[in-house]
Amino acid sequence: MNEKKLYWNLFAGCCLPSKKGNAMLAYFGGPKEIVTADRAEKELFFRLAECLSFSEEEKLRLYSVSEKNAYEEYETLEKQGISFVTQEEEEYPERLRSCADAPCYLYYKGVLPKKDELFLAIIGARKCTPYGLETAKILAKSLCAEGIGIASGLALGVDCAAHEGALLNGGRTVAVLGCGVDRCYPEANRRIYEQILNSGGAILSEYPPGTPPLPCFFPQRNRIIAGICAGIIVTEARKKSGTLITVSLGLDYGRNIYAVPGRVTDVLSEGCNYLIREGAKPVLSSKDILEDYPELSKKSKMKKEGTKTKRNKKIENTLASDEKIVYASLRLNLQHIEEIQRQTGINPERLAVILASLEKRGCMKRYGQAYYALSGEE
Repeated sequence: MNEKKLYWNLFAGCCLPSKKGNAMLAYFGGPKEIVTADRAEKELFFRLAECLSFSEEEKLRLYSVSEKNAYEEYETLEKQGISFVTQEEEEYPERLRSCADAPCYLYYKGVLPKKDELFLAIIGARKCTPYGLETAKILAKSLCAEGIGIASGLALGVDCAAHEGALLNGGRTVAVLGCGVDRCYPEANRRIYEQILNSGGAILSEYPPGTPPLPCFFPQRNRIIAGICAGIIVTEARKKSGTLITVSLGLDYGRNIYAVPGRVTDVLSEGCNYLIREGAKPVLSSKDILEDYPELSKKSKMKKEGTKTKRNKKIENTLASDEKIVYASLRLNLQHIEEIQRQTGINPERLAVILASLEKRGCMKRYGQAYYALSGEE
């Protein structure tokens, strides 16, 4: 066990806002130095950092933290199935690490985003319309089909719909909480919480287990959502809302911003329409997003072609010799029966029987009376 990691866990348990925590780390030099400092040293720091307004409760937590509990505290995490990672470790999400105000550590369940994975955030109003819910779900499902992971905050409304859409396509989705990862907030989303973990996703937070979902924690967790993603998609939001705070953080991090346009008379579309006016890219379908990630599209296309090749080989193994000849001559674009007959050399009567057999198996489709093409199904 990395000793430094034990001290990071103890320091994290003090549950300080990032600004205060970073100030302490800069002053003392590291988590071990903070934990082992005596009361007098900590009191001196609080006097010097008076402008940060440490609360009496925060001071008490820092006074009482003790290295005696280091191993015990960490073992408790492991028993709960909770992992702990610091910025110094390779597993820490690379995109988040590059943000100036990234948390020094994360608690998580499941599998964190990997270095070569692309994640996009889908966020919006809690009290949204059916339009906002459906749009979030459709976009998440479509993007996951292309290999993109979806991040959101597990809140009611748009967040929940985004996670559900990702799960529908067997995609990867990450929920960032404003409480400990051992708590599902809101409890109404317990089913989604469990499905995220069962599907290979992740639940993560900078707050230690047992931390309640206090209102002051949610603006902080928003920077993590923005930080782990390459872009942020807003489906519905009021002009003044927590959603636009996340967008503002995303702009600071250089993330792509997308917004789904809505009617000018809808209050819940004010935020999206405002973002589009200010330069966000309007989104009418997932294609508007995918075109900004050509490398991913190329990788997805190669994967699909590979899948199709395997499927074609599997089909060919079940065909008779002359059926294989016809199947190999077919294309995704339409071909007239005379062109197929010319390529294969099979007599028209037998060719008609073969084409009917291939159509019945779902290998190809007929268009009109004389045009045929591969079904394109995977």
